[in-house]
Amino acid sequence: MSNPEAPDLTYDGMTVGDVLVESTVTVTAESIAEFRRATSPGSGSDDGSGEGYAPPTMAAMWTVPRVMFGEWNVPVGGIHAGQRWRCARRIPAGSTLRVRIRLKEKYIRRDRPWVVFESKLWDLEGGEVASGEMTIVWPA
Repeated sequence: MSNPEAPDLTYDGMTVGDVLVESTVTVTAESIAEFRRATSPGSGSDDGSGEGYAPPTMAAMWTVPRVMFGEWNVPVGGIHAGQRWRCARRIPAGSTLRVRIRLKEKYIRRDRPWVVFESKLWDLEGGEVASGEMTIVWPA
């Protein structure tokens, strides 16, 4: 989670190519069940991922900068301008995933600073699990 005790991550302090997160997450059966309860309360429906596997959308929660950044505080006031997501394969319970978030682009558009973060998730054997990009109008 973004750390309010840490220094603010600033637009000028970021350089294209910076790796802002290099971490691991473990996907437990409990976290899968909790994610399903939170996203489909009371539905009892199968999301198609299969018993013992994470729903395809679950991995997306580990790509959000505000959730994953621990060494910086993401200042309030940004605008989530876009997101693209690709799930490459199913994630079984018990998997440990490597997560990397890097700054892919930064630019000025309409006098506002914009950033694009690229996120990638791999299993411990190096196989790609998921990837995506998030575009944010950075807080001024």
